[in-house]
Amino acid sequence: MENVENRINELVRRTKITTRSRYRASERLERHHKFSQWTVSLISAALVFVPMMQAFNIHFGVEAIYLNATQAVLAVLILVYSLLLGQENFVSRSEAMHRNGVELGRFARKLAGINGPVTAKYYAELTKEYYDILEKYANHKPIDYLFTLLTEKPESRSEWLIYVGRWTKARLVTAMIFSHYFVAMAFVGYVFVKLFLAIKIGQ
Repeated sequence: MENVENRINELVRRTKITTRSRYRASERLERHHKFSQWTVSLISAALVFVPMMQAFNIHFGVEAIYLNATQAVLAVLILVYSLLLGQENFVSRSEAMHRNGVELGRFARKLAGINGPVTAKYYAELTKEYYDILEKYANHKPIDYLFTLLTEKPESRSEWLIYVGRWTKARLVTAMIFSHYFVAMAFVGYVFVKLFLAIKIGQ
């Protein structure tokens, strides 16, 4: 019976960790959605900017071939990010992860409310319920689990070294995951700056 109770405690621990990871995944996917929306909006603004300025007969000190090439690149970027938004479906996945976190949280409270000895049969039922909840949704990413581990504050020096290593890895992986948004937005910013500086007044 004591062995079963130890396994119940382990199930509680796993449920809490998975719940935090699901919430973290929901936040990550929502962040993806926001970055994608902002990126598409900025690229669209840049793509409209050039022909609009030309329509108002504002002259750029840039050859037409470079303006056309810039517009082509911006159009490709819009296509890529539009496909990304459509295929990845960040909003629905974020909501699903949040629902999964809510269900797991409810299950964790059920486990916490168990008093007294637990039979092996009841433990098996609880384990099945846990995995049934997990199987209804897609799994989170390793980066979400890594951030979950960072919520556990270290105590000893060795734990601090592990914590710093995890923190560094988490930040590097996050930077890599979201880097293409910043590259795209930096390119759009560069286009705006170059075109504004190339405007020839009075021509």
